[in-house]
Amino acid sequence: MAENLASFKIFAEGGLNTNRDVLSQGERQPGSAVKMVNYEPAVTGGYRRISGFNNSYGEVTGTGSVLGVVVADGINDGILAARSPTSGNNYLHYWNATTDAWVAVTTAGSPTMTGVNKVRFTRFNFSSPKVIITDGVNPASTYDGTTYTQITATEAPDNPEYSAVFNKHVFLAGDPNEDNNLYFSAPDDETKWSPADGGGVLNVGFPIVAIKPFRDQLYIFGTTNIKRLQGNNIADFSVSEVTSDLGCLATDSVVEIGGDLLFLSQDGLRPISGTNKIGDINLETVSKNIQSIFTDIIFEDDLNGLSSVVIHQKSQLRLFFSGSDATGLIAGFRENTQSGGMGVEFGQLLGISATCADSGYLGQYEYAIHGDSSGKVHRQEQGSNFDGEEIFSVYQTPFLHMEDPEQRKIFYTVASYLRSEGDNNIVLSVLFDYEDFDTLSPSNFNLITKNAAAYFNEAAYNSTAVFDGNPAPVKRVNISGSGKSVAFKYVTNDTNASHSIQGIVVTFGVGDRL
Repeated sequence: MAENLASFKIFAEGGLNTNRDVLSQGERQPGSAVKMVNYEPAVTGGYRRISGFNNSYGEVTGTGSVLGVVVADGINDGILAARSPTSGNNYLHYWNATTDAWVAVTTAGSPTMTGVNKVRFTRFNFSSPKVIITDGVNPASTYDGTTYTQITATEAPDNPEYSAVFNKHVFLAGDPNEDNNLYFSAPDDETKWSPADGGGVLNVGFPIVAIKPFRDQLYIFGTTNIKRLQGNNIADFSVSEVTSDLGCLATDSVVEIGGDLLFLSQDGLRPISGTNKIGDINLETVSKNIQSIFTDIIFEDDLNGLSSVVIHQKSQLRLFFSGSDATGLIAGFRENTQSGGMGVEFGQLLGISATCADSGYLGQYEYAIHGDSSGKVHRQEQGSNFDGEEIFSVYQTPFLHMEDPEQRKIFYTVASYLRSEGDNNIVLSVLFDYEDFDTLSPSNFNLITKNAAAYFNEAAYNSTAVFDGNPAPVKRVNISGSGKSVAFKYVTNDTNASHSIQGIVVTFGVGDRL
């Protein structure tokens, strides 16, 4: 009877959670996900199918994978890449936006790409924009848009792998022949490294795998150690221990985001602010919800091949793994509408194969780019396909039991609250009782949106532009069937515009307990 009908609403938030038992997840985090592929925590609420990427920068001249990319405002047209040359030694290139072509940089010093797996860039500006280039095989070098210069000072390391800029000094580390040493240049001068000029070297007591400045400290990572350097110059530089119990397992996982420094450690993705309080009983890794996924990554993936990129406008980190299955993770920072606190929500990536990645601003526009194994450089957050390929996406809720896991419910309707950015065709599956074979589930439903509203700066004014559609349609479908629990799964595999799943309301009646 109608008097017995009730509605159960679900806010699409919480992200992927693979570490919680099925009963408590369905009751306490009904809007979280047991499956979430190519959806991101949306800045407008809910989960949004990610945008695509375009091969905006063609193929870098050379052979093999793209070894490194950087977005460097003020240097040429702002996009640089490294790839092994087919001949000669000009591995560094810049993108010429006028001719839409890569231009090789003349590289003095005869650098070799033999044994180079990744080229890393650090942006800095002592008097003009430059980048530092390191690869662990050749001397570090700088490039200012005109001249490539190797750092060959006697007191500098021969072939460092990592660089950073902190308190007006360039720091270099990771030389395979002296991997405990941290070198620093004279103030405001990357060409001078002698103590007489203010340069020097520090032995930190463990092999260095990453260095990163954060606020007033330079963090020095080993695989099972972390130290920090403080001070302004050679006269007062001091190194102190953060922890000797854990460290960084992937150099390119160290990123600044959400007001903290994150890195991949033995127990998942960890913030440096928490690591500084290693004895705090409330300390948790930010990746606890997907601990099992990180455990598989740590033991099964080649972490030397991990790449990462920060999408600043979305407070989002993307991690790309080196396997052939083109998988990755999204970590998005946003406020939980129910608790009011900031949290990290995760999702999985599928279909983006990246060998290197970077992001930065060129003027007021943010660029997120990645290189791949075929030598191409792509721009992310562009279009609705992966360089012409369809985007597969899936979001599945936990099984919901409406506070009573042993009472049967009779289900009538499900309303999907969507934010559509264009034409969509989303397949909705309604699943009963943990997909028990003895419980019949209804056929799939197609949620179709047409003529959704265009957004400022995202559509051209012409005869095909639509400006009066509904950006947040509610799609209701009648369902039949009963079960003690229900889950909803949304799937797409197309090149249609993006959409967001913002919430779900299911109408049901209470049945028996048999």
